[in-house]
Amino acid sequence: MNKDQTNVYGTVMILEPWEADMLGSLPAVGMIPGAWLGGWMGTRMGRRHSLMILQVPVVLGWILIALAYNPAMILVGRVLQGINSGASGIIANSYIVEVSDTAYRGTFASLPGIFIGAGNIAPLALGFALRWFEIPYIGIALSFVAAALLFFLPESPTFLILSGKEEEARKVLARLRGPSVDVETELETVHRMNENKSKESLGSILHSRVWRSLAVIGILMLFQNFCGFEVVATFTTRIFIESGVAIDDKVAALLVIVAMMVGFIISTIFIDKFGRRSLLVTSTCLIALFSFLMGTYSYLENDNSVEQVSVSLLESNITAVENIGNSDYTVDGNSTTNVPAGDSGWWWVPVACLMGITISGSLGIGPVAWILSAEYFPTSVRPKCMAITSTMVSVWNFSALQLYSPLLRALTAAGLFWFYGGVSLVGAIFCLTCVAETKNKAIG
Repeated sequence: MNKDQTNVYGTVMILEPWEADMLGSLPAVGMIPGAWLGGWMGTRMGRRHSLMILQVPVVLGWILIALAYNPAMILVGRVLQGINSGASGIIANSYIVEVSDTAYRGTFASLPGIFIGAGNIAPLALGFALRWFEIPYIGIALSFVAAALLFFLPESPTFLILSGKEEEARKVLARLRGPSVDVETELETVHRMNENKSKESLGSILHSRVWRSLAVIGILMLFQNFCGFEVVATFTTRIFIESGVAIDDKVAALLVIVAMMVGFIISTIFIDKFGRRSLLVTSTCLIALFSFLMGTYSYLENDNSVEQVSVSLLESNITAVENIGNSDYTVDGNSTTNVPAGDSGWWWVPVACLMGITISGSLGIGPVAWILSAEYFPTSVRPKCMAITSTMVSVWNFSALQLYSPLLRALTAAGLFWFYGGVSLVGAIFCLTCVAETKNKAIG
């Protein structure tokens, strides 16, 4: 849209800066009511049917974007996509952990991260060949494919058990686990772990085991957002520019997405071998290492520049960056040439550090925190609890991103990354001492 704002009708549609910002932020806003909608639908309608129904808002969102003749239609479409994302994320994560065999549950639960990364790369690639209002038709086609494939999937066996359809659940488990597995043991485990918990009552969330688990997941999500991983993933281009590294915005976006995919792939390979807690501790320690290195680089660069930045809610693009500061000078004959502070022989350090933070976060605290948010709760309250944790994540994410510029001004770039490093170390201690390992454990 930055290159060509002509819509499908051939007229030019001008977006104000705040409207362009909201293209990125509104899906995250829609995810908050979407999460609660997903919690309700997952409990009342089941996982499979809910995911099929939720293709409706995303298709409507794509249609509004494709046929938009004013910015308002695009913004409404983005809200609808956010509602779908929030609801589908809750239900899909629940479904994956419920149908997976215990020994491979972590691997299957990590796979969506890889496909999300591929999905993020796809629009960038399609943008080279298609105009902005043509890309939604690809999204519409994929939604119909998803609905068709969901039709052939079995319902979650644990949901069927709690719905009183034990015989159907027994058949689904036998089909999923194979003839050599005793499904009666799994049926008994689900009954035992969900006894005396009514799926209709929000009061079940007040059970001591449940609210303690909510507290652990909430604190874990707090570290996920304030360790610097989410900030770096969102503001990659800005941080590159503020570090004095000249890089194209599309290249920066591709770098961070590819780095995330690498981390997700590593997580998928090792999560069931080493466990959730080991990946969390390794991830936060590596983030701390790269953050301290990035802070030290910024400190040694001695950049006293004054940054004036405008940060929007959950913004993922640069809105305004003004760097006025000291420059290095090189003399070539009688002329003096300005060289940006970051254009030294060490320009690769911030690139390596930011990519290191991204890979480290995506191999551990990024995806694993979400996996645990599903594994920590029994089936009877899982969708509701995941809706609560999703809401907490939205609050933490909003706070972390909105505090980026104030903290940058108060602490300088060096101090900010040292702060992230310190938070990561505290997070590593928390994961080591307070997070229970769920590898190879029944979750009910």
